[in-house]
Amino acid sequence: MENLDHLVDLITDRLMEKLKKKPQKPSVYVIGGDKIPDLLEGEGFQVVKDSCTAEIVVVESLGFDAFLRLSSLCPLAVEEAVILKSLLKGKKVLVSDNAFAIQQYKQSSKVHLYQELQGQREKLIRYGLQFYKEGQLLALLESNQAEEPRPEVKRVVAEEVSPKTKAPGKPVLLTEKRLREMGLPESGSFKIEKGMIVTALARDYLKRQKIEIIE
Repeated sequence: MENLDHLVDLITDRLMEKLKKKPQKPSVYVIGGDKIPDLLEGEGFQVVKDSCTAEIVVVESLGFDAFLRLSSLCPLAVEEAVILKSLLKGKKVLVSDNAFAIQQYKQSSKVHLYQELQGQREKLIRYGLQFYKEGQLLALLESNQAEEPRPEVKRVVAEEVSPKTKAPGKPVLLTEKRLREMGLPESGSFKIEKGMIVTALARDYLKRQKIEIIE
């Protein structure tokens, strides 16, 4: 009996050690999406009902107008306030790409209006929102790095290109070699400013690097 008790104690101790070493998945607060909580809990995430206790906020659905208010730092509804406060506290906020799908208006809206929407989306990204496409949520939750374009990418482009674009009427030719020299990180974004001429090879290079082209 003593040997059996000793064996049970050893097994219990080893199990406890494994549990302690096993990394705990972060707690998540979900806005919208009835099926998301069940999905996350099935993957071992703790879904909480109090946003203050959550480490990560997931936004599966939210009104289109809500994102425009957030980009202006003027939250109105409770969900909007939760998102803004979470960003202010440095928490990761993941938003479904379908929640703020501006692409649907690209063909129907005026060019300047659509560009304004793009600007609002970029502003939200600079604030810290990370947009995810279908099937990317679980990977992003377990990752410490965002896959969404970082604002730093845009600053790098501005610093490299802006000195030569200040002279009005003087076009700037961007080749693949020039882009390589900039050292743009993958999965970033590149905005084509007025006066820039981007060669076909340069565009292919941006696509290979998974860099979003903003025109």
